[in-house]
Parts: sequence; structure tokens; C-alpha cells
Amino acid sequence: MYNSSNKIHRITLTALLVAIIFLLAFTPLGYLVIGPIAATTIQMPVVIGAVLMGPVTGLVLGAFFGLSAIVKVLTMPGADPFATMALTYSPLAYITVCMGSRMLMGWLTGLLGVGLRKIPALGGKRSVIRYGIAGFSGSLMNTVFYLGLLWLLAREVIATAYNVDVSGVGTIVMTTAVTAGLPEAAVSCVVVGAVCRALEALDRRWFA
Repeated sequence: MYNSSNKIHRITLTALLVAIIFLLAFTPLGYLVIGPIAATTIQMPVVIGAVLMGPVTGLVLGAFFGLSAIVKVLTMPGADPFATMALTYSPLAYITVCMGSRMLMGWLTGLLGVGLRKIPALGGKRSVIRYGIAGFSGSLMNTVFYLGLLWLLAREVIATAYNVDVSGVGTIVMTTAVTAGLPEAAVSCVVVGAVCRALEALDRRWFA
């Protein structure tokens, strides 16, 4: 009976997080445009699910995160000019960037959550610290993986967007990672820490 109830709660929470991912993706809450590249808050539902329910859930939520970006650029091409440019340049590269970076981030964040859970000092009321670390790290991984894959697979698009030579793309990527990635990670640290601690307080048996 417990196993069935536990599974239902986990499925319900996963479905709710998927709905939040798509809500953020298609509203101004999900993206903050900084130059041609948009900073995002959509990684937070992925991180929350990954750290509470493990790497498999993180992988699944990361896939939905990537899918939401692809659906958005196909249905609302004017909303993110850079994404539209990247998709036009190479659909396969853009899909790889969107899906690969977000799925890897979700999976690794889940593994990080499992590792942090094994540290006794980060249990009980101090679990908010554990969740905050995962929130910061997961968000930073999202930035690094996304920008890194863009640099590897679509550097010409970045060069065109910023009107620079391809040789200067690396500097732009690193600058964007710092100026957009660190603030994203800081916000994610606070939000993920608070939300996960609140959900854990409801019933810790629901989660991995």
C-alpha cells in the first residue's frame, strides 16, 4: 500500500514539475534575455525533481526542458531570435544542444543529490543547505553545458549574433557564463533550497 502511494505521489509531483516547465517556457517568467542569449529560470523545476527524486527523474525532466525549448522556437520563432537562428543554421545541432545539455544537467544533478544525501551533517533542518548546493550546482551545470555545446556545435551562430570573428566566441561564451550563469545559480540556490525543504517537510518518504 505504501509503495503504491509513494509511486503516485512521485508521479504527481513529476507531472506538476513538467507543467511548471512548460508554463515558464511560454511566459516571460521563464527567460530573461541578456543580449542575443536568454538566461533562464526553467532549470529550477528540473533541479527540484532531480534532487528530490533522483537522477532518472532529473533525466526525464531535463528532456521535457529541452523539448519545451524546441517547441517554443518552432511555434514562437520571434520570441528568441538567437534560438531561431541556431535552429535555421543546423536543426540537428540545435536539438542536440537543447536536449543534450538539459538531460545531462538533470541526470548529474540527481546524482549530486544522492551524494549529498549521504552526508550526515546535511540532514534534518540542515537539508536546506544540501538542496541549496544542488540548486546552485544544477543551474551552473545547465549554463555550462548549454553554452559549451553551443560553442562546440554552433559557434558560427554566436559569432554572427554578436558580429565578431569565430575566434572570439570563446570569450563571449565565458563572459555570458559568468554574467548570466552566476546570478541564475544564486537565485536557483535560494529557490530550490526553500522549495525542496518545504516539500520534504510534507513527507520525506515520498522522495529518494
